[in-house]
Amino acid sequence: MKEIYLGRQPIYDPALRVEGYQLSYYPAEAGEASKDAPLLGIEMEHTQILFDTLTEMGLERLVGESKVFLNVARDLLVQGSLRQLMAASPRLVFEVVADIVIDEPLIEALKALRQEGYHFLLDEYADNDAYQALLEAVEYVRLNVSATPEPEARRLLTSFHQRGLAVIASGIADQHQLEMSQKVGFDFFQGRHFSQPRLLKFQGIQTNQLMVLRLVSALNQPDIDLQEIASLIAQDVALSYKLLRYINSAYFSLPQRVESIQRAVALLGLRTVRSWATLVSMSGAEMARSDLMTIALVRAKMCELLGEQLGLKQRDSNFMVGLLSVLDLVAQAPMPEVLAA
Repeated sequence: MKEIYLGRQPIYDPALRVEGYQLSYYPAEAGEASKDAPLLGIEMEHTQILFDTLTEMGLERLVGESKVFLNVARDLLVQGSLRQLMAASPRLVFEVVADIVIDEPLIEALKALRQEGYHFLLDEYADNDAYQALLEAVEYVRLNVSATPEPEARRLLTSFHQRGLAVIASGIADQHQLEMSQKVGFDFFQGRHFSQPRLLKFQGIQTNQLMVLRLVSALNQPDIDLQEIASLIAQDVALSYKLLRYINSAYFSLPQRVESIQRAVALLGLRTVRSWATLVSMSGAEMARSDLMTIALVRAKMCELLGEQLGLKQRDSNFMVGLLSVLDLVAQAPMPEVLAA
């Protein structure tokens, strides 16, 4: 078991009803002392925290029926690996952080993901050409009212609303700032005037990494069938738990609860189970290291692009070749031994 700490801060609509929650991550080693620490966005090494939080705890337990706002690292966007993390959902809004490197690859990646149904927020807008370009790819903008004079806030709001963007007033520290934000026309409101970020703690379940790798390997065999996959998953308690939490989550909104591994695999299908298993493999203790995950994702994207150039049609398999090229580092064993297992 591992301890995971989350900061949760509400975002309110004009009637001061909760529209959603911003979830942020705190270093587990800091524990209670981290309440006053700066909030951490989702970097590559936080993949396991993201996945475990939203699947093991469930959206309902974390935020009820509200939306979730999550920071997202640039690499997850540009390398296309956000798709491996989480399916698009109207309840998930991914935040493009303020200090991100803005360039053409990032903008094109955001536009492509928007076309697939993903939702994005531009965090702490700055009035320059680079941020202007990002406005074409997002639906929300967050503006810090503590650092923005009222006339400037009015001007920016007019521009944002003309683009059809919703604007969140952040950094609201007192009643005066709230009233000013309401008067000038902000759509949503957030800040310590309402509440401090609430620190949540839960115990995440760790999986047997070699069992996960066996599953990923089996899922990429051309003649594998659903029964074999279900049998493999059923051999590991943690894997079984994670899969059942996943299929019974809000992403699928199934009319009846799924309680068998075989039925879960049948409903999801090989492609979705493959993506799920890939994410679990990436979120293991060794794979959660940012350097190793970056190497794996870069190799995976390279193999995918090379496959396209060479006319190879198995796009998922090409991606997987690169991703699994670090298996020996993940398992801390020679590659022949890992493959034999």
